[in-house]
Amino acid sequence: MKYSLVADIMFVAPGEHGPVWPDETGLCAAMDLAKANRLSAIEIFDFEGRNLEFLAAEAKKRDMEIISFCQKNGKFWGDPDRLDEFVQGFRDSVDAAKALGAANVIVSDDLYPTDLPREQVHAAMVEGLKLLAPLAEQAGLTVIAEPLSGKFFRDAKEPFDIIREVNSPNVKLLYDIFHFQLIAGNITNTLRENIGLIGHIHGAGAPDRGDMTEGELNYSYILEQLSKTGYDKYFGLEFFTFVNREEKVRKSAELVVRTCE
Repeated sequence: MKYSLVADIMFVAPGEHGPVWPDETGLCAAMDLAKANRLSAIEIFDFEGRNLEFLAAEAKKRDMEIISFCQKNGKFWGDPDRLDEFVQGFRDSVDAAKALGAANVIVSDDLYPTDLPREQVHAAMVEGLKLLAPLAEQAGLTVIAEPLSGKFFRDAKEPFDIIREVNSPNVKLLYDIFHFQLIAGNITNTLRENIGLIGHIHGAGAPDRGDMTEGELNYSYILEQLSKTGYDKYFGLEFFTFVNREEKVRKSAELVVRTCE
């Protein structure tokens, strides 16, 4: 298993008019924090407006990877009226992935259409991912679909059913343990039963999305069971750290790496 730090959420700051996301200096600080805690990669949210060549060079200096970012227009996953934008957003993201050396491009159900029947949204999710699959294969990328708590999905079965329907090695699910705890619970059984469909995992404490040593989830047990599945992709730390960032990252990274060694 490999380990990453989701830099944007880890270094976001509260602002007068909403969240203040880190600039390139903040992302480099995230690389240093990851490196200091035996994590080999960072992840970012948006790539637009950022100096990708600079970030790639800084990652290379540190022997780090930038493993994933959110696809342009990726939040429209499941909207049948915006399929063209969804697909074009992936096309527009390919050059960014190449510049960063990123292997994964993330889409989510954040802006799914709430006024349509569930069956129509489900069908649009399948169609959208099927359209991306050959483009991802051609580009050597993996599309990682992420269900978010409080959005479209009401159980853990349907998102995996969608990945099965798409049936592409270049389309996988992002299993965010925090989100799935709120959606459905039953974390370890779901991991065991669907590990071949998972392309990436995120972890945070629940229900407050704090560090992984806090909350109702027993990450020592979850990680022990995950290790037994043979999962060999990335596990990303993705939690809020407005105070005591270094200490919270240290504790969570130590828990993850120690348990999975």
